[in-house]
Amino acid sequence: MSKNNRNKKKHLSLAAKQKNNIPVRNAKNTPIADTRGSGKMEIDYFHLYESLYRKEVTDWQNGRVVRYDPFNPITYPIQQLYKDAMLDNHLRGATESRILRILNKEFVLKDKDGIRDDDRSLFVQKRWCRQLVRKAMESKFYGYSMVFINNYSLGDIHGFVDINRENIIPEKSLLLKDAYQPNGTAIDYRAFPNHLLYIQLGENAIGILERVAPMTIYKRHSWASWDEFEQIFGVPIRIARTAINTDKHKNELQSWLETMGTASYAIFDKQVDIEIKENQKSDAYQVFFQKINIINKEISKGIVGQTMTMDDGSSQSQANVHLEIYQDYTDADMMDVQDWFSDEMIPVMRNLGYDIPEGHYFELVEKTTIKPEERIKIDQVLLGAGFNLTAQYIKDTYEVELDEENPRREIIEPLSFFE
Repeated sequence: MSKNNRNKKKHLSLAAKQKNNIPVRNAKNTPIADTRGSGKMEIDYFHLYESLYRKEVTDWQNGRVVRYDPFNPITYPIQQLYKDAMLDNHLRGATESRILRILNKEFVLKDKDGIRDDDRSLFVQKRWCRQLVRKAMESKFYGYSMVFINNYSLGDIHGFVDINRENIIPEKSLLLKDAYQPNGTAIDYRAFPNHLLYIQLGENAIGILERVAPMTIYKRHSWASWDEFEQIFGVPIRIARTAINTDKHKNELQSWLETMGTASYAIFDKQVDIEIKENQKSDAYQVFFQKINIINKEISKGIVGQTMTMDDGSSQSQANVHLEIYQDYTDADMMDVQDWFSDEMIPVMRNLGYDIPEGHYFELVEKTTIKPEERIKIDQVLLGAGFNLTAQYIKDTYEVELDEENPRREIIEPLSFFE
């Protein structure tokens, strides 16, 4: 195996009752085995060679060709390309920004009448749920995601295992044992609907990164060319002319030029001439930096639909327009996540023992923060309208301790330093 590749193995113990025959190819080396006397199933392990080779545009083109094969689609090349593209800081920042706008919402469950169920909302206000919603959002960029719920008790999910996308063939509903052998051993993941969760929020299983990934390749080329330009023209060239044609003299002269640095000095024969040749070429700013800047803007447009929330803007009015566009993306993401969770994840949670009645649905709620001075004004309006505030409300809202045994009856006027 090449040193530029990394071999991954995952061992998955699938705690699922076998209800029917599992479609398995190449049954001679099947990864499915019955656990002793338990009637449960166990998935052996999955192989994945992680290629660390530098990706080029030809890799993107070839990956698309085999991915769109109508008879035998292969996901390994394009998914490896996506991973390489996500090493770009701008692309990573754009995708994280879009994901975090969803994860930073409050997760709640509501009944069929739209009333918030605070007790059952605690089911989804857990770390595993936020990680699962992250995987759902990532499916928009990578095309799909899959998780294996292997850590749970009755009515309580503790965690899950992330399945490599390279091992999944969505068009055939197959989970491959070897990601680089699409015709090798595989199982139909639909046979484990409560444990192997396939997630796809986008229209297709290709993902947004298909059109954004080549931008990162062009950007890397510009960085490399700029670095080469800096090495050639960034430092003035040092030229030494001498009339002494001896090897000893030439070696001494070469050694001095190589070690020449800050406050350097040397003693030469009067027949030696040293010249520092300054670079007279124009700055590479307009060539390389502007290209990188344009590529960053294209990446921003492809992920968040605009540029000014990721890059510098020119005016407040334009920034507001761009922010409205970004909010449209966020609203669409919210609806997609809510629909998927309500339609697909809640039934799974019921099957795993959660007490969630029919008609309950999942909703993302914006977290609102009211400043204390604004809260006081609201409370004053309520008091003026004849409503009483409970002691518990005052404790929770203003985080103060009340002496309920000896309350003060008279009204104290607030102090003012300006009277």
